Amino acid sequence: MIAGLPSLSGLLRRNRGRPVPGEPEAGDDKTLKSGENLLRRKRLKVAVFAILFGIVSAAIELPLPLEDGFRAARAQLRTRPVPQDIAMIAIDDATLNEIGKSMPTRLDDSVLVERLIGAGVEKIVYDRAHADPETPASDAQFAATLAKHPGKVWLGMSPEVEMGFQKIDKIVPMPAFREKVGLASMAGYPGPFGLSVIFPTEVVLDGRTEPSISAVLSGYKGPEARYRPDYAFNPKTVPTYSYGDILHGRVDANELRGKSVIIGMTQLASPDFFLLPFYGKIPGSYFHILGAHTLKRGTPYDLMWFPALLVAAIAILYQALGHSRSARPAWVVALGLPVIALVLDERTINIDIMSGLLAVGVAAIGFQRINRKYYSAEVDAMTTSALGLDKASAELDVYALKIANLAEMSEDWSPRELGEFVNTLITYIKGPGEAGDVAFERDSLVWLAPRMDGVSLERHADGLALMLKTAISHDWQSASSAPAIGIDTNYALPLGQRIKKAMQVADEAANRGARFIINDAAHLEARNQRLEIIRVLEKGLRDRDIGIAYQPKIDLATGRIVGAETLIRWKPDGHEPVNPQELVLAAEATDRINELTLIVMESALRDGRKAIALDPEFKLAVNMSAKSLSDTHLLFDMMTMLGRIGFPAENLTLELTETAKLEDQLIAPQIAALKARGIGLSIDDFGTGQSNLEYLEKLPSSELKIDKKFVQHMATSEESRAVVRATIEIAHSLGKVVVAEGVETEAVAATLRAMGCDQGQGYLFSRAIAMPELLAMMGNGRIVVNG
Repeated sequence: MIAGLPSLSGLLRRNRGRPVPGEPEAGDDKTLKSGENLLRRKRLKVAVFAILFGIVSAAIELPLPLEDGFRAARAQLRTRPVPQDIAMIAIDDATLNEIGKSMPTRLDDSVLVERLIGAGVEKIVYDRAHADPETPASDAQFAATLAKHPGKVWLGMSPEVEMGFQKIDKIVPMPAFREKVGLASMAGYPGPFGLSVIFPTEVVLDGRTEPSISAVLSGYKGPEARYRPDYAFNPKTVPTYSYGDILHGRVDANELRGKSVIIGMTQLASPDFFLLPFYGKIPGSYFHILGAHTLKRGTPYDLMWFPALLVAAIAILYQALGHSRSARPAWVVALGLPVIALVLDERTINIDIMSGLLAVGVAAIGFQRINRKYYSAEVDAMTTSALGLDKASAELDVYALKIANLAEMSEDWSPRELGEFVNTLITYIKGPGEAGDVAFERDSLVWLAPRMDGVSLERHADGLALMLKTAISHDWQSASSAPAIGIDTNYALPLGQRIKKAMQVADEAANRGARFIINDAAHLEARNQRLEIIRVLEKGLRDRDIGIAYQPKIDLATGRIVGAETLIRWKPDGHEPVNPQELVLAAEATDRINELTLIVMESALRDGRKAIALDPEFKLAVNMSAKSLSDTHLLFDMMTMLGRIGFPAENLTLELTETAKLEDQLIAPQIAALKARGIGLSIDDFGTGQSNLEYLEKLPSSELKIDKKFVQHMATSEESRAVVRATIEIAHSLGKVVVAEGVETEAVAATLRAMGCDQGQGYLFSRAIAMPELLAMMGNGRIVVNG
């Protein structure tokens, strides 16, 4: 259904050809696209703020706990057992209970080292510094043991560290031991909440570079680096042996051959326990083992937050500078960065992504707020708030297009189909480029275009309305969805006010069935006149004082007065007379038409009783909108009024006028009630508007009135005479009385008599007069031609 409209609109645009003089030319693009530029500026502000927020958050490590937690979660997706070439020698509670001491002595350590070397262990690393002396004998024995195995044993140490205002002194083995063995750094730097730890591959101690424990265990020879152990290695799979079992020879040497070992404390009283996410607290020595296996996989690289934030900044700027309000770039980054981080983890490359994700999140929130404020919820188009500039522009006309019944006709459409339709109309309105930004709000489109002179503006608006009607009717196959255009030319006002005025006149055009209305000085004057009419109407209704007169109906065969039509002839407060048509239109526009009908009818019925007293056959006619027949309250009030005043129902005729089609299923019961009471129905202004053959079928009327435009042209137009003759014949064949309106000459009256017309009404006989004058004419017993 939607697909046909773009092709049709394209065809119509091509048929327009080159613009004629006075039609819109390309205007100031900056002004015409003020809405687009406004939204781009706002999106850029959001983008800059989001990127700066990401940079600042990364610089102060604001999202570091979240980063560490997410990194641990990624590791769980890659979890694996550790290689078995590095073992843990645990100084556990069983060992301490067995030896009966709080810590093994250096004599115990000497025996342990000999057993490990004898079993074929490659490297022995103590996660202890041996910084304090014991007994001279035990210290001397341990020093001698270390000297026997150069390059095989490393003792732990920690350099001097400054952490904020805190200074931690260095911890080093006793000089007697340092001279015999290598040193390995035990230092690690935990993150917030203990969710991560960073190890250096080497440290500087007293001017010398010393490796870390993990670097020793892995044999790492690469450049200096700080890195995080890969938590994907499952610490539960680390081969672990009790210190006491090794000390007393209870472990098979083949199990240890070729391995490197770390000796550390695992007893419950040890302070050397740290949090490993998803595993709880484990001894610190296990972190060194995880770090060693991490280094074995290659040189670790920490790219920090720069790559992720760069990717986020590119996506944010792309969305800020683009025309689409889609959040796809943000989703691509939000889903892509974790995947990239996961892939890089396998290659020992770390990137911090949370600052980038925070920047994308802040930008997404900002963009969403802009979308909610400046874009329609139904379709991908900006709202009028994006066009509401405070400055006036004397170079622009403001247009509003209202699509009648869009809400009802699109009930069966999906949001996507509605969006496609509206965006197609937007594309069509922009045409060859004369229109600027197009906004959508409710059922209206609003846009700006270069200023034109009055004549060209009317021609352009009329042509645009006709072409849009053709396009919509072609696709919907419905003529009831005619577009109505409102144009504001009050160039001194701010554009925001002009947009509201353009939408108001578009609504007015739709209500009045006009293709377009230009809100210029002439329209403003007419509008003020309508407001004055409404004010006068409301006062008249409030005071129940609406002036009326009666135009006689003449039997053309005898010249006698047989009835009269009630007409509004009112001079409020004795001033200038009110135009009756304008008064009725104002009553319809303000939904006061029924109230006006009852007030007019009450005055007419009271006067009509006097005419009936002279002629019991006298027919009093009162005009009534055919649509009012569906209002049961109005008909009830009318019936009550007839009884209260004592006016015979059979002497009342309702002259029905209408400009819209009747819904016969809604009025059938009311028509039956009127007929039952004897009230007559007359089809007024037959041949114009909706008063046509369809009315003859739907309304069981007793009278038909031929519109005066046909009657007045009878003297000069054979076509008008033929229409009148045919109408009389059709009405008589249906048993209806025919009344000709607008009889102004004797020649026309004679022709009507010859055609068999029953009654006449017009200035030839009398203008609309007050009831006393009418009674005087009736009392004479004949009609005098109006001189």
